[in-house]
Amino acid sequence: MFDPRKAIRAGRRRYICCTCMQYCLAGWCSSASTSGMETLVVVALATGASAWTYATNMTYSATITVDASQKYQTMIGGGCSGAFGIACQQFGSVGLSPANQEIVTQILFDENIGGLSIVRNDIGSTPGVVRGDVASILRVCPPTPAGPFNYVWDGNDTCQLQLTKTALKYNPNAYVYADAWSAPGCMKTVGTEDNGGLICGVRGSSNCSGDWRQAYADYLVQYVKFYEQEGIEVSLLGAYNEPDFNPVTYASMESDGYQAKDFLEVLYPTAKAAFPNISVACCDATGARQERNILYELEQAGGADLFDVATWHNYQSNPERPFNSNGKPNMMTEWADGSGPWNAYWDVTGQLAEGFQWAMYMHNAFVNSDTSGYTHWWCAQNTTGDNALIRLNHDSYFVSARLWAFASYFRFARPGSVRIEASSNVENVYVSAYVNTNGTVAIPVINEAHFPYQVTINLNGISPTTATAYLTDNDHNVTMVGQMQIGRTFQVTVEPRAVKTFFLS
Repeated sequence: MFDPRKAIRAGRRRYICCTCMQYCLAGWCSSASTSGMETLVVVALATGASAWTYATNMTYSATITVDASQKYQTMIGGGCSGAFGIACQQFGSVGLSPANQEIVTQILFDENIGGLSIVRNDIGSTPGVVRGDVASILRVCPPTPAGPFNYVWDGNDTCQLQLTKTALKYNPNAYVYADAWSAPGCMKTVGTEDNGGLICGVRGSSNCSGDWRQAYADYLVQYVKFYEQEGIEVSLLGAYNEPDFNPVTYASMESDGYQAKDFLEVLYPTAKAAFPNISVACCDATGARQERNILYELEQAGGADLFDVATWHNYQSNPERPFNSNGKPNMMTEWADGSGPWNAYWDVTGQLAEGFQWAMYMHNAFVNSDTSGYTHWWCAQNTTGDNALIRLNHDSYFVSARLWAFASYFRFARPGSVRIEASSNVENVYVSAYVNTNGTVAIPVINEAHFPYQVTINLNGISPTTATAYLTDNDHNVTMVGQMQIGRTFQVTVEPRAVKTFFLS
């Protein structure tokens, strides 16, 4: 559970790394000193540019009511991925030193820093070793579904195994999601891992040497077995990635809800027979609306009981209402803006990649759609774009404010926490609340206004005695800014364009 005494308290968002005098934006940077030791000493500078805020000649007030008698979804957490070989960049392929490899992973997954708990791995389908792809455990496809199937485990999984193991070091309860972008080409109608196509054996499939559904199900389960032999439990298994979209140029496989039923009726019993506690996902559609369509068709086809977690991405459409998943949890399992250069800011330009925007995305998913988990695309990448939470530049690293948006929730609302009712009486103050398994309570409050709010928080059904406040804005990275003794009602200030998380104990 989160320990405020161990939390790293960052100050302003621009820093100089004292050993290298390297100028860094919005987070941490480091490099090895001449003694070989790592330093994280920083000097705070004025930010220079920020979204506008202002003082008003009157006091704006809001009232928040938290009611523990009304319970919603159980939380799984926040996360990221190292798919398509990007995990190797986090583990030295572009020059990140072993010491910084550890630090970057700790920043992401330590519950007192980034607070992430989900690792999404790509079950590779590439026959052989191809840069930028994840190698298949089936290096040579047999001519028919009868086999033989000679699986190969390289003990690396294109660095995803190392990412998973290191994440588990800093978060022993990490939730591992193993997800395939495509079946091996021999199992599909197009004969290749790229260019979409269907699993041979589902309705509408043709140009096949037989029904490959059981072979694909066995393939997915074998991947889980390889992780098990490494001492790692896979929590969630998925067979699809964006089946409503054919990108042509990389691993992909198409399906609607009816065809998903045809395959899940094979995968679900196969997975449960091998791993009774594993959950099965459906179906990582490109958007919330697209996922709802697949789930509707899956139910129409009689497959409503053939999955455990509804999984979706946020590229094509946003969550606006609860999912039609028959009470099963849903997770947002991939998204990044991806349209612009590296953006490390909290709230400067209003672009989609800024931290404040991500805090709002998560709030909307958790409250509007009862979403249990929220997963950024890549964890750390050597890039000048904004697809990762941490940008690498050889042996330096730069933390985006998007990670601090995740931390504003998941350092405090830990896996297994339950969302409870929380409401605000004003339009531009947003709130959600979570009760942890040990009885502590997290209340992230978002002030979307450009001026501060004086907020009264009323508590029903919970009786904490202490509130500790953590502020995230242009000048603070989930920074502890105060602590007070409380009763059933207490008053606080929430700064403009900020998330202020109140951790009650």
